Amino acid sequence: MIGGYPRSVVDEPFGQPRLGAAEARARACTRCPSLVASRSAVVVGSGPPRAPVVLVTGAPGAHQDALGAALVGRAARLVDRALADAGLARAAVYVTPLVKCLPPGNRTPTPAEVAHCSGHLVAQVEAVEPIVVIALGAFVAKTLCGDLLPIRERRGREELCVLGALPVWLLPVFDPAAALYDPALAAALRADLGRVPELLARGRPELGTPPVEAPGTPSGDAEEPAAVAGPDQLDLF
Repeated sequence: MIGGYPRSVVDEPFGQPRLGAAEARARACTRCPSLVASRSAVVVGSGPPRAPVVLVTGAPGAHQDALGAALVGRAARLVDRALADAGLARAAVYVTPLVKCLPPGNRTPTPAEVAHCSGHLVAQVEAVEPIVVIALGAFVAKTLCGDLLPIRERRGREELCVLGALPVWLLPVFDPAAALYDPALAAALRADLGRVPELLARGRPELGTPPVEAPGTPSGDAEEPAAVAGPDQLDLF
């Protein structure tokens, strides 16, 4: 067992060539000249070639760019503890950013940049074949869900999402970087990540599967808004 789940679920070897090819394409990508000039690394992600859970972060910041890793530091430790409390080890989770390169000045990625990276994300998800995809923060949730519903209104409520040809449970949660400075957000993040075993136990969703109502949302506006691409600008579904 790894992280409370059968070994065959999280490290089955046949996904490795497909995932490796997807990661190699992302590393070689030059579709966004401003990102190519800004980045020092292409942050493709890390984790087992087959995993029941994929964590999707936003674009890498300067620290992530320097380390070549998508989720690091105190925010990573907060997520790791919440996953451990739910019985899932970080080593059993694949982590990848929505946009793979550091934007100039750490700005929000443009719609075109998100669209250019969407194929890389879809290829990774299809290779890893998760049951649950966790969207960390407002920007990722709005992009993957394809609408502008605020994160405070959708956090912790699973949504059926089809990435490429793969149906998954999409679970939007608060940005762990914001949760570091707000105990209410941290508590909500822990509660929402605590739902992952329940979703895994339900198995891969089928089209038309109804969601389960999430627990109550903490008061306040919670998280900074982010400008995102509209669903007509993305190639995620």
